[in-house]
Amino acid sequence: MADLTNTTILGPAVSIYYEKVFLERAEYPLILEQGAQKRTHASNEGHTIKFTKYDVIDINSTALTEGCNPSISAMAASTVSVTLAEYGRTFQLSKFVTLTSIDKNMAETIGLVGQNLGETLNRLVRNELMSGTTYYGNDHNITNIAAGDTLDACDCRLIVQDLEGYKARAYPDGFYLGKVGPLSKINLISDSTWINSKVYSDVKKLYKGEMGELYQIRFVLNYDEACGIEATSTAASTVSRAYSFIHGSDAFGVFDFEGDKPKLFILPNQLDSGSPAGRRSYVSWAGSYAVKLLNSTWVIRAANSLT
Repeated sequence: MADLTNTTILGPAVSIYYEKVFLERAEYPLILEQGAQKRTHASNEGHTIKFTKYDVIDINSTALTEGCNPSISAMAASTVSVTLAEYGRTFQLSKFVTLTSIDKNMAETIGLVGQNLGETLNRLVRNELMSGTTYYGNDHNITNIAAGDTLDACDCRLIVQDLEGYKARAYPDGFYLGKVGPLSKINLISDSTWINSKVYSDVKKLYKGEMGELYQIRFVLNYDEACGIEATSTAASTVSRAYSFIHGSDAFGVFDFEGDKPKLFILPNQLDSGSPAGRRSYVSWAGSYAVKLLNSTWVIRAANSLT
């Protein structure tokens, strides 16, 4: 079979149409990578990226002895490694593509493949953010969190305090970025100090899915909400919890590969030994991607009761 796994074999207008549908669906679910360092790794340079992370230098407030130079101190550093991996899905469809036209009734199917790409990458980011520093509502911990310990304004103030204590960098607008799911949203927006994003949308709106702000945190809505129940051996109760993520700038990074960024591929119907009547077509997405916490204390994973 000829290698036709790209849209270049289609008419130009048709290719543009399908790629547009794909991007629109893939873009919106990809909420969680917002605010990350975004880098494309050059080809032919391996698939592992290594960062050097220097430890903060301790403060020495002791005065020098007159006429003496400061003592020599060693700088401590560690390495953070990111390994790119391949992801993708393939779907077999009935005949809908020719060399000159596309059956418009299948546009929704193509769109669903694009949506699957966005949701998959969003889940990869969510899985990595789950390794951030844990925060439990109302100053509780895993052994005593209970129903009613929802994410609220008080938690926002305490989380910002923690981030500032960890010296997490805010974004250029002076805010941290928060990502919450629908089950956590309701308690935040009921606070009297909540500022709806529509109030400032003409001036400051920067993020997809942005809802509003509260106590130096700008919140976006993530539909792929992380939920769970800690093991009964470690938790005082089996209260269901939702996890929200609040982080500073440069807290984590997302990476792709030059020449292998996640994208759509269409294999149209073509006569060959595997498909003598040309009745099968394939739609795939594939590419290299990686996400990595660069500083776990700059990502707060807020665990709160759902009710």
